Amino acid sequence: MFHHLLNLARSRRLALALTILLGWLGGLLVILQAWFLSRVVDGVFLGKQTLTAVFPILEVLLVIILLRAASLWGAELSANAVALRVKSDLRARLMQHLAALGPAFTQGEKTGELAASAIEGVEALDAYFSQYLPQVALAAFIPLSILLLVFPLDPLTGLVFLLTAPLIPLFMYLIGKAAEALTQRQWETLSRLSAYLLDILQGLTTLKLLGQSRNQAGNIQQASDRFRDVTLSVLRVTFLSALALELLSTLSTAVVAVEIGLRLLYAKMSFQQALFILVLAPDFYLPLRLLGLRFHAGMSGTAAARRIFEILDTPASRTCNVQTCNVQTCNMQTCNISFSNVSYAYPTRDLPALQNVSFDI
Repeated sequence: MFHHLLNLARSRRLALALTILLGWLGGLLVILQAWFLSRVVDGVFLGKQTLTAVFPILEVLLVIILLRAASLWGAELSANAVALRVKSDLRARLMQHLAALGPAFTQGEKTGELAASAIEGVEALDAYFSQYLPQVALAAFIPLSILLLVFPLDPLTGLVFLLTAPLIPLFMYLIGKAAEALTQRQWETLSRLSAYLLDILQGLTTLKLLGQSRNQAGNIQQASDRFRDVTLSVLRVTFLSALALELLSTLSTAVVAVEIGLRLLYAKMSFQQALFILVLAPDFYLPLRLLGLRFHAGMSGTAAARRIFEILDTPASRTCNVQTCNVQTCNMQTCNISFSNVSYAYPTRDLPALQNVSFDI
């Protein structure tokens, strides 16, 4: 299933690469921003510099902030464009395949469930392509860039970064395994609810005639309650995951702050270097935290994608056309059409639709 999703992303790989590049540029600008900010604070706090002396650095800092905002804005626009095109292509492909499968397939399925897959299911992939997929790359590139910079400046802090960074993806994976089953259950419940509501609407006239329309209100309430309960279960796990990731990143930043503060107290490192690393520490863990949050946002899309690709992987029945079949024309006044013992069964049905049918036209 993930192979199918990656194939969809490859069709828009240039826009996806631009999204990752702009996001990475924003991460590199964070490093420059932290460096110039530490220079300003060090110059004013310890160097007793005036505003006039640090004003050129403040101008550079303002330019960096504007460039960072522009890069993040461009990355968001590019990510939304990728998701929009992928959703449009996938929905068109799904509708064409459903048309190719024909009534032999759709009459054996629930119309509401198919509609939910084509509408809500495709829309659920928006977060996967616009948020989760770019963040997977950024969660590797930005921390690695910061780590390569910090290690030569302060090997001890670099070692703390190196040891604590893998804990966030590890906990994300462990909690994500529990959330995956709940998310799949949530999507299945939504599909059943959509199918049930559409069946009720289509049969509303019959229910009115039989005097059973009011009795269905309780059934609809029960189905809605089941969907509410499973949605709350998913949200509970999502909030638990967010709490765990925030706690890990906060504790890791605190460890960095303590070990830097102790060495700064005993004059083992300069103030500017210490402040630079301290300002940079939260941004080192930020891409990893965002990956955990967007993992849950993209998981609902992967749950819907399973059903979508099940439909797309269903082979369509072969049809005859003028390019592949020998079609012979005849004059209706001189030839007859004759059926002799014709039998046919739909691929998904056990009973034949026609059996030993014979007639002449």
